[in-house]
Amino acid sequence: MIEQSDTASPQDNADKARQLDELQLWARWLEQASASGSDIFKLLQLELRLALSDSPRLLVLALLFIPVLMLTWISFSALLAWLIYLLNASVTQGLLTFFIIQFLGLVGISIGWKHYKKSLTLPLTRQHISRLVGDRNSDA
Repeated sequence: MIEQSDTASPQDNADKARQLDELQLWARWLEQASASGSDIFKLLQLELRLALSDSPRLLVLALLFIPVLMLTWISFSALLAWLIYLLNASVTQGLLTFFIIQFLGLVGISIGWKHYKKSLTLPLTRQHISRLVGDRNSDA
């Protein structure tokens, strides 16, 4: 019988060393990926904490924005009405201008209201479901 020696060939040793190096590279890459993920998670937590602390301030500013916007609209309307009064020397035309501006604002708001009200009915989802149910009914 011929006995084989337990010593590995230099080629096998080089392959094992290369595989070991590759495994070490993967292990380092996983460590770096883990560290990056941990850092990103910490950043997310800190940013969420900051956003939550800013949300009451944002709410207060939003509540202040509404009356200032209304006053701006009324001031603009009054300015245009006053200009019409100065040009025509007619109080009636000035007040009519003020009324028309307010009315046009209401028309714009009602058009927007109808548009967004329609989107609340989820038309695309309903259309997709009806097509799906219609396809099933035609298959039966």
